[in-house]
Amino acid sequence: MSTPTEEEYEHGKPSDGMMCLVTMEDITEEDQNYVEFQSYPSMKWKPAQFELCAVQQILDTQFTQYIERVKTTDCQATLRRLLKTGPPVYISDKHGFPLEEGDTHVCKLWYALDGKERSAKLKGAVEGDERQTLWNELKEFIIEEGKEEGDDDDDEEGEE
Repeated sequence: MSTPTEEEYEHGKPSDGMMCLVTMEDITEEDQNYVEFQSYPSMKWKPAQFELCAVQQILDTQFTQYIERVKTTDCQATLRRLLKTGPPVYISDKHGFPLEEGDTHVCKLWYALDGKERSAKLKGAVEGDERQTLWNELKEFIIEEGKEEGDDDDDEEGEE
């Protein structure tokens, strides 16, 4: 059996009692605030745990917030963690868009409001050479001298 095309895939409906993890608003068919996301490379569709307004807010601001945080943080460990994977391209949140093992990112979104699929690319995000150039520029904020032990550690904070 072949994989369903965009036209053949039947998107779901919110489950009873579904609630946005950001706004705590109910996600309902009546409110048309249900969103699904597709992740790459499995290309499976799953319900987002955020309602439409929260998803749109993240799409519009996640990239610029990342850039601002890199430029304003005074913690070198935080800066290194932010720069480890580079500037974001696609919407991401481990709670709102949980990825299955093996999937790398959210590639598409579907809104119940209009029944349309759309890109999960963040507003203002750049790709390819432009992204690499930006990443290199942001790395200039790292201060090599004065690096403290543990600055490169991701999971071992607070251990003595």
